[in-house]
Formats: sequence, structure tokens, C-alpha cells
Amino acid sequence: MRTAPAVAPATDPILTVRDLTTGYFGVPVVRNADMDIPRGAITSVIGPNGAGKSTALKAVVGLLKAWTGEVRMNGADITAMPAHARVGKGLAFVPQGRIVLPEMSVLQNLEIGAFTIRKDRARVKEALDRVMTLFPILRERRAQAAGTMSGGEQQMLAIARALMTSPQLIVLDEPSLGLSPKLVDVVFAKMTELKREGFTVAMVEQKASKALEISDWAYVLHTGRVAFSGAAQSILHDEQVKRLYLGQGPEETADGDSDDDET
Repeated sequence: MRTAPAVAPATDPILTVRDLTTGYFGVPVVRNADMDIPRGAITSVIGPNGAGKSTALKAVVGLLKAWTGEVRMNGADITAMPAHARVGKGLAFVPQGRIVLPEMSVLQNLEIGAFTIRKDRARVKEALDRVMTLFPILRERRAQAAGTMSGGEQQMLAIARALMTSPQLIVLDEPSLGLSPKLVDVVFAKMTELKREGFTVAMVEQKASKALEISDWAYVLHTGRVAFSGAAQSILHDEQVKRLYLGQGPEETADGDSDDDET
């Protein structure tokens, strides 16, 4: 296949990745990747299983060390910064798998998400009001144990918890993983709503066509390298991308539970 040079997004990037190489146990999974996340937009990172999508995001949010290259947020170098410190820089992460604290209530889960601002009760209250307006079901279920909620509701809670510090950039790893088609549509609609509310969204997503439909910008990873980048609609209608990545594949299997990377 041809490898297209990376194309810089037209808008001012909130986050830039340059020459990123990383992996596991000495084996590179992401190689010399360059990416720009445009401010106020939705950016999708797509590609086949094992392409390095989630691995790249883990390096961006600080869960995996960059072997080479750099990550910058609002121009500041955060490459060596630990994950918890990146939260203070306005970067929030929603891992795959709808990770919630099942024995705790919805409200308690949300309050834990506000750990960096917990001493400012007015700010915590403001954040709670905002996420419960974005996700009304959470207001209704605020006293319910998180583990008794449906998969879609738990995903909403996981996203809302990440929003409790009012981040500038929210990064999501496979937000549709394991959800029914109906709930996938609900989650993707929420991504668009987050953009309207002023958040910048970046996500790895195996349901590539659906992700591109709601995105402004996109990157296609192949064997750890950026193979294509550009406006999401252009990527969606690129004949080579459609043939290689948007046909029948893991994203269209019955359970929707295929993923990535750590191979």
C-alpha cells in the first residue's frame, strides 16, 4: 500500500505528536508517528487490529513511555510528564471497557473524577451540574450503584467522570466497545454534543465508518505508522482507505468486541 505523508490540520492544534515511537518489552508498536489534534474538533484514529491505535493514545496520555519523539499540549512539552499530572494540564482519558467503580454510586464515581479540584466545592458542584445536564440519565441514577447500570449507562458515566475536571481535551479508547448498535449511536451522538459544548475530542475507534461520519479530522494507522491523514470526510470517501479499512472487518462482527494492539 502507499503511505501518504501526514497532513497538518487547518486549525490550531491543541495537542501535537512528533516522531513518536513506543511499544512493549522492546518491541516497537508505534513508529515515528506525527499527529495533530485540532482544537474544538473531533479527531478519530482508525486502522486494523494491531495497528498501534490504543498504544499511541496511551503514550499521549502518559500511560506508556515514549521511546522517541515528543508530545505537546498547548505548546508545552508533556512527553515526560506522568499521567496524573497531564490531567492538570487539561487532558482527560476514558479507557476502553467502561471502567467504573461498581459498588459505588453514580454520584460517588463522579466525585472521584473531580480529585484534582476536590478542595474547591463550588467548582465540583459546577462540574456535577454540567455533566448531569450533558447526561441526564446520571442525574436520575445518581444514587444507584454503578455496577447495576446497563453497559451504555456505564459508558456515559465513564465519560462524565472524565469531564469532571472540565478538560480541554478528552481522549477515548474504543468508546463503542461491546455496545449494541443502538447504544453505539447514542455514544456517538454524545461525542458530537461534547464538541458543541466546547470540548476537543480524540478517539480510537474500531467502528471506523461511524467514527469518520461524526469526525472532523482523522488518522489511519497501519503497522504502527500514520498511513493516511486528513479531513474525516475525505478519508471516509478515499477509495484505498475504503478498500483496506472500511469494508467488512472486525468492526462489523456480531459482538463488536474486537480490539487492538498489544500483539
